[in-house]
Amino acid sequence: MFSKAITISALAACASAHVIMDYPTPFGRATLNSSPLAPADFPCKQRSGVYEITKMNQWDAGETQQVSFNGTAVHGGGSCQFSITTDPEPTEKSQWKVIQSYVGGCPTGEYPGNAPEQAKEPTLTRVPGSLPVTMPKDIPDGRYTFSWTWMNKVGNREFYMNCAPIQVGNGGSTASTASAAKALSALPDMFVANLPADKCTSAPSTNFVYPNPGKAVSQLKQDDLSEKLEGSGCATQNKVGMGSGQIGSPSAGTPSTPSEGAPAKPSGGNSAPVASPINKGPSDSKPPLNPGGVFAPGASSAPAAGPTAQPAQPAQPAPPANKPSTPAPAPAPVPAPQVPNNTTPSNGECTPCTNDGGVVCIGSKQFGLCNRGCAVAQDLAAGMSCSNGAVVASVKRHINFPRAHIHRRLSAARLI
Repeated sequence: MFSKAITISALAACASAHVIMDYPTPFGRATLNSSPLAPADFPCKQRSGVYEITKMNQWDAGETQQVSFNGTAVHGGGSCQFSITTDPEPTEKSQWKVIQSYVGGCPTGEYPGNAPEQAKEPTLTRVPGSLPVTMPKDIPDGRYTFSWTWMNKVGNREFYMNCAPIQVGNGGSTASTASAAKALSALPDMFVANLPADKCTSAPSTNFVYPNPGKAVSQLKQDDLSEKLEGSGCATQNKVGMGSGQIGSPSAGTPSTPSEGAPAKPSGGNSAPVASPINKGPSDSKPPLNPGGVFAPGASSAPAAGPTAQPAQPAQPAPPANKPSTPAPAPAPVPAPQVPNNTTPSNGECTPCTNDGGVVCIGSKQFGLCNRGCAVAQDLAAGMSCSNGAVVASVKRHINFPRAHIHRRLSAARLI
């Protein structure tokens, strides 16, 4: 009886003590729990208020930032990917492109099992270390959604996913101007498995080796490597991250300071891992692999072109005037006006504000991010409203998913 009580207690602790992404600040931080995804949760752990913006995260093209986590159940590490989509509120049709893969040691390479609990609320316990992720230098400016997806090593076969809003670029001269289609088409699609595990499962107690991790891949562990998958649903499930196979264009964002929201880089023994070739462990059979293509089956091999501006119509020439007998004297040069050295917009779109970095509600249909005392109005997405400094859904989703997780998987809806 005592032994059974201990087992139940341990399972209950694990159900509420997994890991969540701490930085970049995720969507709906107040409602995000640390349990793995059920199929209906994809993408971004669907729930009421899933896309409420707690804080907009600034991330410039070519910049490396440290992604950090909270929680205690790191499940002996595992493999993870960091991806982006051009959709500000992703759906199952969104296409996710991988910008960094880690084989083993995710979210931290420090522990062989679970990290020790140091707080009454495990999700407030900082996971030691962090993982460096670099935004590709050719990613154009705009709003994106960033995601962390994780396939744990120890324990039940699970799939985790947290999402965060990010703003790439701050209007500076070093920002990229390449098209989204050209920049993203060369990146692999996000890989999905164990969702649910009874349809496609990875080998237990192994660090999963992604079939197409992309060029930015770091191998933190050299042992227990496996690319083995089992299940009749792998061919479909592995391509869920491809969505509809269409790359959109990022929406325009509000200029902000590059350092906004970025945490201090850790010092000490947590240096950036060096990418190394992956020595794949032996496997009994080779499963169907995701080719990481950019386009849906049957689609053209040419990358999807982003929207282009219509060419300006040439001005109609003025009718010839009667030639004067004597040329008119040239006008005297007018001195150029002095340009004030302001760092904030000075046009009529600027709304004064005092909460730098925060959300400012502008009327009932617009919002802005406070940047050095000025917020530039942006239209709210359909179905969204701004209230008390937060962008929220006008109509809440009436979807309730059970959050209790007793380390067993149930059969779930089939993903298309």
